[in-house]
Amino acid sequence: MRDDRGGTEAEAEDGAEDGARTGPARTACGNTDDAVGVLSGVVPAGASGPRDVPLHEGDRFLIGRPSRLRTPPAGPGVFLSLGPGVRRSVPAVALVLAVTRSAVHLRAGHGAVDLLVDGAVPPPGGLRLAGPAHDVVVDPVGVPRTLTVRLFATAPVLEPPPASGTTCLPVLSVSGDRLLPMAVALAWPVVTDVPRPSADGWSLPQIVARHRELWGIEPVDPRHTLFRLREILAGAQSVDGRPMAVIEDVQPWPWAERVEDTPYLDKESFMAAKNRITAGYFAAAGQVRPLLAELLEHRRTH
Repeated sequence: MRDDRGGTEAEAEDGAEDGARTGPARTACGNTDDAVGVLSGVVPAGASGPRDVPLHEGDRFLIGRPSRLRTPPAGPGVFLSLGPGVRRSVPAVALVLAVTRSAVHLRAGHGAVDLLVDGAVPPPGGLRLAGPAHDVVVDPVGVPRTLTVRLFATAPVLEPPPASGTTCLPVLSVSGDRLLPMAVALAWPVVTDVPRPSADGWSLPQIVARHRELWGIEPVDPRHTLFRLREILAGAQSVDGRPMAVIEDVQPWPWAERVEDTPYLDKESFMAAKNRITAGYFAAAGQVRPLLAELLEHRRTH
């Protein structure tokens, strides 16, 4: 039997399973006491119309067109419907959402679909949605379906805590013509009270663009240099000489080594998250701020 996309039932089920290989599944519309956010505009199984769906850490949702499948999509993840009226070109699984403590990771599902997030087309590898609210428009040229992701916490996952008398921060100090310039470029977006960079993201190309903006040259072997900065953070010690990795309740130690052991959807978003965490700690350690401020002041006056 063929579904209303022109594909077979098996093809539709395979596509749904490909979109939800990993991650635990929870029951939609469950207890909201420990929810980290809410998704609006979708129709859970058994509901007659759209309902707010609580988002809990570890949730994974498959969101798509109501299909003619005899059974729900296979694989872990709760299936939520966009409701009737979407075009036949919208796949059975149009979106995959993975929920972390303070963010939702979103990527397009199996097959082509018109998708806008906050008015822009998301990158092919997916998008990390931090709080407080984001509009996701599915099928904007057909019968629009506007979903809203609202998160209760706005702090990034694993963001370093502010320094205080009881906060344990690592000792971080680097030198050399590769590590120090890259540390400054990496940490720039999270250094407070300075002008913002043109590129403030955490992918390799965005960090390289910041390096060019600050230093006017291309970094040498930037991928390996960023790896070394992450390695320095992973092996850092506290002020009292203890390895950060042995101190209880201090994140992100120990580092996750495989994307399969994290809530991230792909290696690119996992690496971007590690870059962001590393940047936060280097900014908090204080070494990069004076050099960054000096560079920006020199650029402003010349």
